[in-house]
Amino acid sequence: QNTLSNRQRRWLDYLARFTFDITYVKGELNKVADCLSRYYESDTPADKYKPYEFVNADVRIDKEGDDLPLPRYKEVFENNDYIRAMDEIPVRRSNRLR
Repeated sequence: QNTLSNRQRRWLDYLARFTFDITYVKGELNKVADCLSRYYESDTPADKYKPYEFVNADVRIDKEGDDLPLPRYKEVFENNDYIRAMDEIPVRRSNRLR
């Protein structure tokens, strides 16, 4: 592959912050398979996804957005009407806590 996609660049930038060694673990020994590598495993080459679907997949895996780069975090939590609407639902609080 000659060039990286935007998504690959984001992952490269994110991973560059860490010192790590990559170790191969044989599939039958890896009881907890990497969820990112298998997330779209049943897809066919004909399946097409919009970019926001990949971002939404990131959010489903990292619900708090702790591991999302700041631009992705903003894209999801500031521009996503569905998530914003969930944040706007009033939470009942005890009067004693006010």
